[in-house]
Amino acid sequence: MCFHVAEMETDVTDVAVTESLQVAAAGAGHIDEDATVGEQLYCVSLGTMIYNYLTRTVDIKHSNLIDKLAAKDILLSAEKQKIKEKKKNDAKVNSLLVMLREKSAAEFESFLTTLNETGQQSVASVVRLAFHSIGQTGHNPLHIFDGKIAIII
Repeated sequence: MCFHVAEMETDVTDVAVTESLQVAAAGAGHIDEDATVGEQLYCVSLGTMIYNYLTRTVDIKHSNLIDKLAAKDILLSAEKQKIKEKKKNDAKVNSLLVMLREKSAAEFESFLTTLNETGQQSVASVVRLAFHSIGQTGHNPLHIFDGKIAIII
């Protein structure tokens, strides 16, 4: 997996977008205040890519993922119930990921471990590899992402 942030000329529109990204990145809480706009954009983009990857690859239907996450206290019983009330699988996954945004880095790592335990090792491995390759282990990549902009097709 390869990521590249390019420098380019800035116009008024780019400044507004950049300022919005800075606000979003600063709101994530774990991005260094001295980070460049490019680094902030990179982190936000990586969080978005991980979120979108997970929405398309996490299998809730054929695994016992939600029950296992609840058994490990990663999900509260009310969160588990809210997910199970959803009719469509993609809505269940999206609901799970939105809930995971609020979890700690340790809880997110437990989520990845639980994916391994439910036969989804390749999904967990891709997320770990992406985060490890940029030296951002020990964080929850979904903290950066605002799930409101995801479109599931």
